[in-house]
Amino acid sequence: MAVLATLQDAGVLPPENTPDANRVIKIVIQFQSVFLKSDDPDIQSFLTRALATQGGSSIGHALSRFRSTGWTSDVLEALSEEWAATTVDQRNRLAPGFRQFNVGQEDFDWFMELVTNARRAFTQRGQNIHQVFAQRRREMPGGTPSLQ
Repeated sequence: MAVLATLQDAGVLPPENTPDANRVIKIVIQFQSVFLKSDDPDIQSFLTRALATQGGSSIGHALSRFRSTGWTSDVLEALSEEWAATTVDQRNRLAPGFRQFNVGQEDFDWFMELVTNARRAFTQRGQNIHQVFAQRRREMPGGTPSLQ
């Protein structure tokens, strides 16, 4: 997956073949399902708020692209920023929607921390997560050029 490859390139993933490495794989997959498949209104509201704060392309376009291709760097960045701005009470309202997919708030917090740390690492190298993600996406089987 382009997400895991991007996080690897940033140097933020735990060592391979460890419980934490397996946990990262699980949460990347499960949270994609959460945001793509959950009908929980708090989950969908969180995603919509995150994408609305990004500006640029329309929310509808960003959602459509996410639904057709899976994770994009734009969605990861938006979720990371929205999570950082979300109060504890708002986070607690997401818990039932997360539990439906066998993940919790602590899992999402860790995932968003990895994304934030990756963004920071790329910035320090004069790169950005969008460039790296797009390159990794192109390298994946069936990769799509220009998807961030």
